[in-house]
Amino acid sequence: MSSGLKRLRACCFGFDGDPSTAVRQAMQFIGWQDIIAKDARVAIKPNLTYAHYKQGVTTSPQVLRSLLEMLKERTANIKIVETDGGYGAWKLADAYHGHSYDKIAADLGVELVNLMQEPSEQISFDARGRTYQLPLPRLLLHETDVFITMPVPKVHAMTYLSLSYKNQWGCVPDLMRLRRHYIFNDAIVAINRALRTRICLGDGTYFLDDNGPMEGQPIRMNSIIGANSTGAFALYTSQMMGLDWNKAPHLRRAVALGDMPDDLSMIDMNIHPHKLRRHKFRLRRTMWNRFILLPFRSKILTTIGYDSAFGRFLHKIKYAIKPPTERQ
Repeated sequence: MSSGLKRLRACCFGFDGDPSTAVRQAMQFIGWQDIIAKDARVAIKPNLTYAHYKQGVTTSPQVLRSLLEMLKERTANIKIVETDGGYGAWKLADAYHGHSYDKIAADLGVELVNLMQEPSEQISFDARGRTYQLPLPRLLLHETDVFITMPVPKVHAMTYLSLSYKNQWGCVPDLMRLRRHYIFNDAIVAINRALRTRICLGDGTYFLDDNGPMEGQPIRMNSIIGANSTGAFALYTSQMMGLDWNKAPHLRRAVALGDMPDDLSMIDMNIHPHKLRRHKFRLRRTMWNRFILLPFRSKILTTIGYDSAFGRFLHKIKYAIKPPTERQ
C-alpha cells in the first residue's frame, strides 16, 4: 500500500446521541496518537456539498466538534479546510455558517480556511496515456503534517460511491473542477497521494441511499467509521453498505495503482463490516443522472455541456427548476 503504514486499520463504533465516545474509540483504534505528533499541523476536510447541514449529505457539526475537542488535547494547530461550492453553487462562508462551524471554530480556537483563497501549485499525474496537471493548495501540500478527511458515506450518481477518496475532490481550488471529471478516476487517487491522507473519520450518523451525492434517502446508522488510509476506509465502508467497490471506477483505479487493498484480510478491524449491514444500499440513477453521466466521462461532451451556448442553455433550464444551493 502506498500509505506507508505498516498495517492498515479500519473500524466502526456505534453511538446513541452524543458521538464523542465513538469518535474517540475510532481514533484510538487506528492509533491517532502515533500519527499526530504533539503540536502537529492538522488540516481537516469535512464533506460540504450543501450550504447548510443536511442528513446523509454533509458532515454533522456534532461529529466535527467531537473530533476537534479530542485533537485539541494534542495540538492547537488545527485548520478546517474546504472550497466554495463547485460551479458557484454556494459561498464557503455561508456553508461554514450554515453548519455552525464558525461558532465551533470560535469556541475551540480553530481556524476556518477557504482553499480558494490560498496559493496553489500544480501536481502532475498520468491518465489515459497522457500527463495531466491540476492545482492543489500549498497549505495542504507543504504546510500540513496530518490531513484528515471526514466523508459521509453515500451512493453517488456519477462515481457510484462517495467515500474517503471522493471527498478530496473538494480540495481542488477551482469552481469549474467539473471540467476535469473525464480524468476523475486517476486524478482523485493522485490528489490523495499528494495530500498524504493519514486519517479517515467517517460521519456515519446518516448514510445516503438511493441517489447521491445530495438528493437521496438518509439512512440513520449512528456510526463512526475510522481508518488509517483512504483505501482501507473505502473497502471497509463499501462492504458495510453491501456495495461492490468494483462498480466504482475510481476505486478500481486505486486498487490497480496499489493505493487500496482488494481484500479485507489485509485490514485489522474491530468488527467485520458484514456484521454491520443493517440496510441494503442501492444506487438508483435518474434520467438526468444518466444524461450528465455522459459528459462526466468525456472531455468533448464536458466542453459541450459546460462551455458551449447549448450547454449553458441546458443549465439555465435545470437551475430554473433546482435552487442554486442544491448544486455541487
